[in-house]
Parts: sequence; structure tokens; C-alpha cells
Amino acid sequence: IPLVIQDKRFSSSDISYSPSMGEVMSGYMGETIIVNGEVSPFVEVTTRFYRLRILNGANARFYKLALGNNADLIIIGNDGGLLKNPSTVKNILLAPGERLDVLVNFAGLTAGTEVFLESKVFNDAGNAQGKQGFKILKFKITQTVSDSFIVPVSLSSVNTISPASSSKTRNFILNAMQMSGGMNMSGTHRINGKTYDKNRIDEKVSANATEIWIFDNSKGDEPHPMHLHGVHFQVFERSGGRGQLTASESGWKDTVLVMPGEIVKIIISFSNLTGVFVFHCHNLEHEDDGMMLQYQLT
Repeated sequence: IPLVIQDKRFSSSDISYSPSMGEVMSGYMGETIIVNGEVSPFVEVTTRFYRLRILNGANARFYKLALGNNADLIIIGNDGGLLKNPSTVKNILLAPGERLDVLVNFAGLTAGTEVFLESKVFNDAGNAQGKQGFKILKFKITQTVSDSFIVPVSLSSVNTISPASSSKTRNFILNAMQMSGGMNMSGTHRINGKTYDKNRIDEKVSANATEIWIFDNSKGDEPHPMHLHGVHFQVFERSGGRGQLTASESGWKDTVLVMPGEIVKIIISFSNLTGVFVFHCHNLEHEDDGMMLQYQLT
């Protein structure tokens, strides 16, 4: 079941989008949660396993996903496909731009039961807004059936890239310039002190190279889901903040969440696909404010 989760503001006749300067800083959020474009969404299910393919399609809102009956979420995939092995959790945080494959099991429930996919309260995201809990989607149990499905122990072969194979390390400081009252605050979200310029190449990468990229948000007070175009990568270290990788970060990723106080290291094996690509914060207001650079693969 594909689930695209978003938040929107509606006027009397249309979707409204007019971020204030404060919302440029923190990210624009809507009062209405929609799934696959529908308000108050529900899905009719039976008492068996289902695979959910979830996309956080919000501009800036994070979702701490959990089932209202505290049932397990079995994480089997992420941005880049299946993980090597499943991982069972009660909740998981999904940042804008991230994708997740989850198995849920409605076995043992009776027809007529309703279970909600919810976003739980979270407090570890610095100045991010939208930390309160709320319901996202209703599952309606319509029928009792038997199900012989068994979750595989092994899902795919994910070859781990050794950090020792890296030929270069690049450091990226995620920063927001502090502006005094009354000043124009556009362009305050930066990477290495720079905002996006389509006529400038910020990093030059050799085709087929393997590199370590370090995203440093150790002095920041906002979370930044960093997204790379043109590649998938592996996350291999997180220090500060949460201090460890999450259940969905063991496979191939193209977006990684860097919380305030964190330094996250990823390793990338670039292909021989030449061209110019961007990497940016997937908080869309931060991106539009200039938190995006370009790399050239040659």
C-alpha cells in the first residue's frame, strides 16, 4: 500500500502557501494531514500482513510513525530499496523526502476494529515545529482471514562499503546565520557558509571515486534532512544527538536526517555518470532559502 503523507493549508477554494519569515526559518506546516491527497483517509484491511511503502511528502514536518495499538513496525526497506535484514521497532522518525517500507500485521484483531497510523510526540529535534502527536490514517478491519506469511530473516544482499576504501573526505557545515531584528532574513540557511548559485560548481568529484561526506550540525538548532541527487549512499556513523544509526539507515539511502548537535558520516561510491547534481536540505523552505550546493561528477 503506497502512502504519501503530507500536511497542507486550505483556503475556501484552494491550497494555501504563503510562508512567513518565521516559517522560512523553521519550515512551512499545514493544519490538515492528508494521505495520497485525501483528507481523513482510511484503508480497509483484513487480518494479515501488509507492506506499506511510505513517503514523507511534507515540506518540513517530521512524522514519528507508530500504530495506535502499539503493534510492531517491521522495517524492511528505505529510500534505496530493501534492507539486508528486517528490524522491528515500535516507532520510527521519518523526515521530509525519506521513504520507508514497513510490514504491519493485523492478525488477531476482530472485524470492525479500527487501528490508526499515528505520529507520536517527539522532543529531540531542536527548534523544529510540529512535534505534537496526531492521527494520520485509519485502518478498518473488515474481515478475518488466515495468513501463512513469515517475515524473511534475510531480505537482500547489501554490500557494506568500507570507510577505508575512501579516497577523499569532504566536510559540510550546516549553518543558519543569525540575523538581528528587522534585517532581511532570506539566504540564512547555508552549507559551508554558502547559498545556492546555479552558475557555481561547489565540489568536483571524480567518476568511480569512493568518498566520505560529513554533515556537521553540531552547532545547529534545526534538523536538516540532507538529500543527494544522482547517488545512493550508506550511513556509517552518527555522533552527538541520537548517537547511533536508526533502524532504517542500514541500507542504501539518498536522504539522511542530521539532528541538532549531530555529526553524520556517509560513504558514497560514485558511478561514471557524469554531470552536475545538487545536494540540499529537504526541508523545502530551507532549500528555497539557499541551503543547496552543486557537485560535478567528471
